[in-house]
Amino acid sequence: MKKADIKTILVPIDFSRFSAPAIQVAKNLGRRFGASIHLVHVHEFFYPMDLLVPVPMSVATFRDDAATRRMRRLKILAKRNGLAAENCHFMTGVPTFYEICSLARQIAADLIVMPTHGYTGLAHLLGGSTAERIVQHSPCPVLVARGASGKTSRVASDGGALRSIDTILVPVDFSEASFQAIEYAIEFAERVAARLIVFHAVNLAESFTANGYGMYDVDALEEAARRDAESQMQKFIGLAKFHRVPFETAVRVAPAVSEISVLAQERDVDLIITATHGRTGLKHLLMGSIAEHVVRHAPRPVLVVPSHPELRAARLTSKSLRAPRPRRPRSEGELLPDLGETLTKKNRKLLAHPAPERRKTNRFRESHAL
Repeated sequence: MKKADIKTILVPIDFSRFSAPAIQVAKNLGRRFGASIHLVHVHEFFYPMDLLVPVPMSVATFRDDAATRRMRRLKILAKRNGLAAENCHFMTGVPTFYEICSLARQIAADLIVMPTHGYTGLAHLLGGSTAERIVQHSPCPVLVARGASGKTSRVASDGGALRSIDTILVPVDFSEASFQAIEYAIEFAERVAARLIVFHAVNLAESFTANGYGMYDVDALEEAARRDAESQMQKFIGLAKFHRVPFETAVRVAPAVSEISVLAQERDVDLIITATHGRTGLKHLLMGSIAEHVVRHAPRPVLVVPSHPELRAARLTSKSLRAPRPRRPRSEGELLPDLGETLTKKNRKLLAHPAPERRKTNRFRESHAL
């Protein structure tokens, strides 16, 4: 599991108004953990329509000039924020999320801090979200610096982003992945002197059917589910060592994503720490990822702890995500020459799958990104 020992922070930059708060969040965390901060910009060049095809040199010149201007702009941004110019990374590959995740692997980043543009509706359906794709594929935890609107905003352009982390909300579903999130949250809370709220939401929507709804005593069913969840919660937290970190538990009967957002506002939490569940294929298509939905809708910054981080790192060191996947499992030495015996037997089995940790219905869009 990834430890909450943050020494290197990577901040993707797109020069939008959302970039400045992410840099401030990284700087505040860097001061707390003594971490170095790296900036990265992935330049996706789009050929302008007014350049004629018979003059290819003008297109190449335009492309090179655009890259030079953006690299200069990245260094100016780093200097303005008191960051080292040698920690600026300019990349031109596609897709963007793959380049960022690969760089995180190369520099051994312990955390990626990035904003989300908050795309919804048709814009999200067509373009997706780079933040969500990084959450899916990153080999290290990802902090999505998204704040609430109004007076309680945790991401502000005045530099006050996440200066104080007093309360951390940790949603759990009693799985192995959420236990890893608890362990990470405990270490993180120790470093920032914060208290934890361990939360579980019981969703009974799938228990009701149109033709049998009247057969249920809804109140009794909800009460029984709540008592069962509270019993599981006590056993779950009993497995973790909280040391001197103060914590409390909360159980509610409600849909998970909406109730996480509601509780975050009610308790005025400063940060949400959650884990990816690792669903793939049809399950991911039908239910999606709770972590992705929380990233998209939560009114507070969200720190996502990846499941199987060593497996994700192995994928980034193998062939490009755009390359066709072999159907037969390859030998461990051929696939993971630099990881040796670090993978467990379970993760080797997952690694042999043609598309683990990825939404199969999304493969074409991700591998043919513009």
